[in-house]
Amino acid sequence: MAHIGVKVILVIATCISSTVCDTQTQTHASKATEDSPELYGKAPNIHCSCNCAVPAQTDRQTCDSVGRMQSDLHALLAWKGAATNLLHHLKNSLQMVNKSLDDLLKKGCSPESSLVEDIIATHVKTIVLEEIDHRIREATEHVIFRVKGPDPLGVESGQIPDTQISASSEVNSGHGPRRARLYAVNDGDGTGAWCAKHNDGNQWLQVDLRKPTEIQGVVTQGRFGHQQWVETYKLQFGTDGDNWWPYTDASGRQKVFQGNVDSNTPQRHLLADPVTARYVRFRILTWNNHICMRMEVLGNYN
Repeated sequence: MAHIGVKVILVIATCISSTVCDTQTQTHASKATEDSPELYGKAPNIHCSCNCAVPAQTDRQTCDSVGRMQSDLHALLAWKGAATNLLHHLKNSLQMVNKSLDDLLKKGCSPESSLVEDIIATHVKTIVLEEIDHRIREATEHVIFRVKGPDPLGVESGQIPDTQISASSEVNSGHGPRRARLYAVNDGDGTGAWCAKHNDGNQWLQVDLRKPTEIQGVVTQGRFGHQQWVETYKLQFGTDGDNWWPYTDASGRQKVFQGNVDSNTPQRHLLADPVTARYVRFRILTWNNHICMRMEVLGNYN
């Protein structure tokens, strides 16, 4: 990032220093598009001129140097596929600098003026460098977002097999616990959710993770295509499938989790205090129309 920033400052400062006495200076960035990758790396068509005390040969060398540096910058940023936009922004920034210089030059030609240095510092550092930093953050924020949070433990993906998902009851085999996978839909093998045979407070859905696992959260859905879902539930954990302990809040009371409000929107809950256990059980408290659920367990296999 610092290397790119220095390169930008050199490009703009060099061109400005060679044109400070010419109010007609124009900067033209060569156009390259994602559809024309062959243009990446070519020097932009930059025209610099000077009408006071700068020899023509020096002027040409300065312009060549600026072109090479612009080309290097262009190549450095080609990996983003956004070099065209950046060069367009640089052109606009240079035009703003030139406008400020034009206002200054109306008062007289003074290449040594500290105001020129102030203009360069303000426009180059504030406008150009902050814009580059913003563009890089935009290109990487989605990557940062994706690595946050616990991982699904395999209910949805099928990594956890049908034999490790069980329930208190089922309407029939087509509504069995194997249909409780998050995002399950109706197909030839069954319906889009586990649905209990009885609508009462004794119903539960359970996952066996086969070994002690850090459990960091859960996700639930209702029944695909039907107005049937679980509204509230509690979580229980175990190590042997026979003895269970409840998940509690900070005050030590059993926590009641808010379930779903429709059939398809996933509802995620992250546990403030992750639990290490082999078994996870959803104890159903209340429901809409019928007890039906799809779910995923989040965490980290130890």
